[in-house]
Amino acid sequence: MSTEIFDSCVRSKGDLAGVFEYDGETGYFYLCQARGDAVGPILDHIHVLSGPPNFGAMDVLIRWDHQEEKVGLFICGELWAVFDPASQKTYGGATTDGAIPAIASEGSAGFETQ
Repeated sequence: MSTEIFDSCVRSKGDLAGVFEYDGETGYFYLCQARGDAVGPILDHIHVLSGPPNFGAMDVLIRWDHQEEKVGLFICGELWAVFDPASQKTYGGATTDGAIPAIASEGSAGFETQ
């Protein structure tokens, strides 16, 4: 029996949200439009995993950087994937052999001070 995992974080402006969803088979990190607390259409996605995860719902955290310019997916405390909506860049995603994705310094900037 597979477990589903879902987490999201809406930017304080209420316009964008980072969303992680694992449906029991695959996991994706999404950048979505938002209206207040309501999450709307998907703008972009990053494939995170296929198959059973080696983490649980309590290990997933989504948060915006300190300037709320980028949203990051943290798994077990490690920055796993990032959306930078202003530059339309994505970082991280699926890895092999359980390795943690290397996020470019421009993608991880702003998360280290939180």
